[in-house]
Amino acid sequence: MNNPMRRRSLCLTMLSGCILPSSAGAQTVAPLEIGVLPNISARVLLAQYQPMREYLAREMKRPVQVSTAPNWTAFHQRTLGLDYDVVVTAANLARVAQLDRGYVPLLSYAPNIKGLVIFATRRPISSVAELNGQTLALSNPQSLVTLRGMQWLAEKGMQRDKHFKTIDTPTDDSVGSVVVRGDAIAAMVSGGEYRAIPDSIKAQLQVLSTFTEVAGFVVLASPRLPTAEGRVIKEQLQRFAAGSEEGKAFFASSGFTGMHEPPAGLMESMDSYVEATRRVLSAAG
Repeated sequence: MNNPMRRRSLCLTMLSGCILPSSAGAQTVAPLEIGVLPNISARVLLAQYQPMREYLAREMKRPVQVSTAPNWTAFHQRTLGLDYDVVVTAANLARVAQLDRGYVPLLSYAPNIKGLVIFATRRPISSVAELNGQTLALSNPQSLVTLRGMQWLAEKGMQRDKHFKTIDTPTDDSVGSVVVRGDAIAAMVSGGEYRAIPDSIKAQLQVLSTFTEVAGFVVLASPRLPTAEGRVIKEQLQRFAAGSEEGKAFFASSGFTGMHEPPAGLMESMDSYVEATRRVLSAAG
């Protein structure tokens, strides 16, 4: 680990989501650290990944930690800093990590990710043209859904900062509340982010448009990880996804349906988003 004290602080902050190895285990086997993109709140995210942590720890007979970061930019900086052994991240960030640091794609998640525009039932809108002069909330401005969404709106003659403004919300849990409160007329979210909005808030929202479907998350191995070890982790994740009880629990809680070999050309298909991804990460940093 590059910075044990920082990692310990992060793990303690995440409480149950980041399980530290026993002292006996720490003496013999280094923990495998899996970094997961914080596309939803850390509390929900780390609970979802608990079955994966337990499965890998048992099958690989070694301690496993699941970690995240306060936001996408911090997570990507830690990814580029090689803080994680395995990374689960958005396809556009995965391509940047591959190009900039030599990460190795292992698997990709199914299904693809839907992009949605949602609004509050008590303030209905019937088309994106009604965003003119209004505010659009973004849950994750660095996401592939948002990058594609800004392109989609531009194709409809709606330019950010000219026809509408945007506000960023810290997690998916709050984006629904922002719209319900009336701080924004609508929000742009992924299907997973929408799923994670609390039911009491979601009951007050409607979907205006499902405007896109983009590549799902990608699992990558750190370039510091030996090739043989990466192969073992990939095989274990495939078994986890192929019908294990822990895998069933993970898919039921997360909304994902499987992990597969990355489709041919997947990483290269992200090249048109690489520079835009770097720009928004730099701006956020």
